Amino acid sequence: MDAFEAKSSKNLKCELVSNVANRFTVKGTILLGAHVNADDVYNMLTDYENASRVFPSTIKKVEYLGFEEEELEDGEARRPGAVKRIKQTCNWKFFIFGGNFNIELGVVENDAKRHMTCTLEGAASQRKFGFLREFEGSWEVEENGEEGTKVTHVLSVKPSLTPPYASDIFVKQVEGILEDVEREVGSWENGYAVPMHRR
Repeated sequence: MDAFEAKSSKNLKCELVSNVANRFTVKGTILLGAHVNADDVYNMLTDYENASRVFPSTIKKVEYLGFEEEELEDGEARRPGAVKRIKQTCNWKFFIFGGNFNIELGVVENDAKRHMTCTLEGAASQRKFGFLREFEGSWEVEENGEEGTKVTHVLSVKPSLTPPYASDIFVKQVEGILEDVEREVGSWENGYAVPMHRR
């Protein structure tokens, strides 16, 4: 299917890339000013415990749960790319429709590439009885020369029950998230510190 572009401006673009068997994939990009440090943006996006402040319209609460259980030998460093776990309460709203839902996510960070992915974790009951059957999201932050720092967010979701105007809901969700990024970055005076779990 052709991509449906919900919003396009000089700095922000957001579109529905695909809808296959009620799995909706939305891609959004935003260009921030050349004065914005890409590392600071990545620090903000990986500061999960403060996500509800940065993204108040979509995230109600986040709890960082640490690393997934894995066996480590004494003195062995945890391998790069190990999965971290977070528990998140999310909001969604479109016209008169709205609500919130809880999910547990597994997060993999690639600090060198400023790239992060998160996928639905936990017991099968979370997938069977929760709001989402499938969920995968990713963030990438790139230095884009004179155009400034480029942030790309891709969201791929399959809801348990497809709400009315589902494609519009998810496109608006990504659009709102990127606008939150722009608003937060605009409030900075001294950048954004590395979150504790990455130190």
